[in-house]
Amino acid sequence: MSFIDARINDKVDIGFVGGPAWQTLVVPLASGRNRRRQEWAMPHHKYTVDYTTLDPTVQNDILAAFLACHGQMHTFALKDWNDYRARGQVIGQGDGAATPMQLVKVYAFGPARYVRTITLPVERTVRVFQGGAQVPCTVDRLTGLVTPQAPWLAGQDITADFDFNVRVRFSSDFFGFTRDSHVSAHTTVELVEEFGT
Repeated sequence: MSFIDARINDKVDIGFVGGPAWQTLVVPLASGRNRRRQEWAMPHHKYTVDYTTLDPTVQNDILAAFLACHGQMHTFALKDWNDYRARGQVIGQGDGAATPMQLVKVYAFGPARYVRTITLPVERTVRVFQGGAQVPCTVDRLTGLVTPQAPWLAGQDITADFDFNVRVRFSSDFFGFTRDSHVSAHTTVELVEEFGT
């Protein structure tokens, strides 16, 4: 299996469904309380993408993606319309060297935090700042690492604005279209997040 460096057609219809899922083991106790254990270190996202009134070009794009991916075999990029943008994210602190920094998005609720590693940034949207000034950087769009062209300023926070994609695969080895007319069709695509390749 491998990652295909392309994003599936994002001309989706209203009705896009997507979000994170955790795996938690809940054990009821005799006292009436329960014991909970987190099974996953990170959430797995799932998506249902509706394409309606597809013209032949878009239909061919989606069919080509499925066939080229060999169904569930290979992964590719998806724009999660519910969560694809980060602004003002602190990604590290300057160390006086040109150390690569990992793009992340932080989700906060009261004192609790979840830090999501971003591995598929949209390269042209990445802006990195330090001390209020934009820092020229190179962006690895397949890992999310940003490297400054000159050393970071020591002791100052490094922040980033960016859009990002999610690495996904088809959730089934079957894929079908419903024909609406001689010139249009519709389909629903089920996708699941994958980590790594």
